[in-house]
Parts: sequence; C-alpha cells; structure tokens
Amino acid sequence: MYRIGELANIMNVSKRKIDYYTQIGLLHPARTDSNYRLYGEECVQTLELVEHYKNLNMPLEEIKTSIELINSDQTIDKQKLEKHCEQIGTIMQHLKDEIKVMEPMLQKLDNNQKEILLTKLSTQSQTLALTLLQLMS
Repeated sequence: MYRIGELANIMNVSKRKIDYYTQIGLLHPARTDSNYRLYGEECVQTLELVEHYKNLNMPLEEIKTSIELINSDQTIDKQKLEKHCEQIGTIMQHLKDEIKVMEPMLQKLDNNQKEILLTKLSTQSQTLALTLLQLMS
C-alpha cells in the first residue's frame, strides 16, 4: 500500500492528478484510522491504464467508462460492451491512420533500422495488436 506521495513518485505523476482521479472515482484508496489514503496495486494498475489511454488521446470520461467496464464484477451489459468495442474501434482507426502517415518513412528504413524500431515495441504491444487484429477479422 502506498501513500499519495509514494504513488505519485512511483508512477511519475503529480499528487494533484492522483487526488483528482480519486475525486472523480477512478481510484479507490483504502482509508487508515487517521484518514490517510492508501493506494494498493489495483490503483497502480488503474493509473497505468489511464496513462495508456491518455497516450491514445482518449477523453477522461471514456477512460473512466472503460475502466469501470474492465473492473465490473457484474454481468456485462450488452450496450456497455458495444460502447467499449466502439471505443476500441476508434483507437484502432486512430492507430491505422498513424501507421499510414508513418508508412512512407518506414519504407525508407534499412533492415537494421527496422529491427531497432521493432525492438522498441514491447512484447505486450505486439501481442495485443495481433489479438485485436484476430478478434476484429
């Protein structure tokens, strides 16, 4: 469990941002007897997701909806699932557009440069991309 300052240092974000995410219900810390907020590993994972989605230019309200859907223990509402799939589709379209813009630059790279660029992609990113492509085809 982490206090707000510790979590901010670990995640390289401001305490103010963590406080805001807590206020809007994205983060759910435990409270001590002296009313300190303690953030667990689930908050770390949520912050990682928020930062990931923000890097994809997803609005905060959509991020919150997506995270609530991911964390939901209840039966998934078909309408919420469709909305989440639409959000993923929008992100994928954005990435496809980005790839089209980058394609001419990528074609100019030699094999060594391409290999270096490929190693910069994490294994998770590659796996996720392949999984999404399989699910959507």
